[in-house]
Amino acid sequence: MTEETKERGPQRPVRFYAVRTIAGREIDVALLIESRARENNLDIRSIIVPPKVKGIVLVEAPAAFIVSEAIRGIRYARSVAPGYIPPEEIAKVMKEEVAIRIKEGDVVEIISGPFRGFRGRVERADLEKGQIELTLLDASYNLRIIVSPDMVRPVREETHGA
Repeated sequence: MTEETKERGPQRPVRFYAVRTIAGREIDVALLIESRARENNLDIRSIIVPPKVKGIVLVEAPAAFIVSEAIRGIRYARSVAPGYIPPEEIAKVMKEEVAIRIKEGDVVEIISGPFRGFRGRVERADLEKGQIELTLLDASYNLRIIVSPDMVRPVREETHGA
């Protein structure tokens, strides 16, 4: 045991707790929790606002009552969800999505769904909405479909004007 550990006593495992908020106010709640933690010297280690999850702020602390104390009186914070969230789940939520740059004219292969194995040319890519419009190249007639970006992968071969 180091001197620092002896001074503070036994360490509790730090866990992540989900704070329910009003959707769209997650950053406001996170900033208010940070301010409250500094003012009241609360043992809050980190605050995470997941980019794709609405109405949730993740707070890392040794116990739920510390998080409850931090959100008490914050207008947009609703409650602390029961239980804690394992770090593996946090990693899944926060995993950086590798943005595949798919643009109009690219040839892609469909890797899931009913058209799996088919190739198509990208006619329109709206990655914010999560839609890619394809013209199937392997169909006997001109067939356009809309798929999710995670259902396709770029074909490695260079095909120009095909």
